[in-house]
Amino acid sequence: MKILILYTYNKGLLSNFFQELSEKLCADGFEVFNFYLKHKKERFIQNKVQVFGEKRGNHFHNYRCIYQIISRTKPDIIISNFSYVNPSLLFGRLLGINRNIAWFHTVYGHGKPNKQKLLTKRFFLKMAEFVIANSPLLQKEMHSIYKIPKHRTAAIPFWTNITDYRLPLNGLTIVKHPSTLQIGCPGRLLADKNHASVIKAIHALKQRTQKTIHLYIAGDGPYKQDLEQLVSDLELNDTVTFLGLLNVPDMVAYYDAMDVVVLPSFHEAFGLVFIEAIALGRPVLVSRAFGALNFIDTEKFPIQDFSFSPYDIPELIDKLEPYIRDADYAPNYFQAIYYDTFEKGVIYEAVKAVILNQTRASK
Repeated sequence: MKILILYTYNKGLLSNFFQELSEKLCADGFEVFNFYLKHKKERFIQNKVQVFGEKRGNHFHNYRCIYQIISRTKPDIIISNFSYVNPSLLFGRLLGINRNIAWFHTVYGHGKPNKQKLLTKRFFLKMAEFVIANSPLLQKEMHSIYKIPKHRTAAIPFWTNITDYRLPLNGLTIVKHPSTLQIGCPGRLLADKNHASVIKAIHALKQRTQKTIHLYIAGDGPYKQDLEQLVSDLELNDTVTFLGLLNVPDMVAYYDAMDVVVLPSFHEAFGLVFIEAIALGRPVLVSRAFGALNFIDTEKFPIQDFSFSPYDIPELIDKLEPYIRDADYAPNYFQAIYYDTFEKGVIYEAVKAVILNQTRASK
């Protein structure tokens, strides 16, 4: 059985997920092809997976490349995500591919598409034989917003291999000061990621404690200037450091240097940064908007203890105060959440069940 997976190929951890998924499918006897669009054309074999890269061009060129790879490889199954979904569904239908799976990652509220974009996405998704959503929250949107029947959807999380990148320090170095509460806030600098609420919470905390607090923001984006202005207005220039975009090994060093990581997004279909932080054992305070929380067994791990409303800065302040008093969770508490919830073998078997059409109807 031949499987074609179309995704963004790069050095990031989401790309790593699809690479490893492809290799696992190959090891299970499937013939697997990967396809991506980037800055140059190339073809290579990676652990028995045949990888095709085409040079990215205009809209027409990109669609033609996707049509050609489907026509060339003649897969039994197509799996696509992000910008590859629409053309993969369209050309898969035209070329008679029976099992065409869209892997959907973006929660509706994040971009709030206009009516035309919504109708366009709904039109294409109806051509999918099956849709994988990366959280129950997003799965519900497939039903309520995009009108995909429940029996054609499943919620399956990601795993992360970030622990493989815990290498000897040769890049980013953040000195760990025992007397300083070091708070991390990673993520693309967009208004929707809500870094501003963390900055405001830090400002309030500094008014009520003598403990030194330092906020490290990892990431880049169009909202950086606004955040820098907010930091200046609140006179926090000595308290907040913007680290810019970090590679994966540097992100590991970043997480390891933090006493607590705060993830305040208004909308987050899944939230890879959440599972990255907890896989490394970092304490986390996370917005309740994160779809990844929906997978956690709340009887074992009460999420109300480490989650907060992204609209409620006083609640975030209350959740941060125990860290000022050096209160902490039991060793490996957050790592236990990761291994209990996002176990690689279980996730892989769930994906394989979708591929083999062995899923049960969603409740």
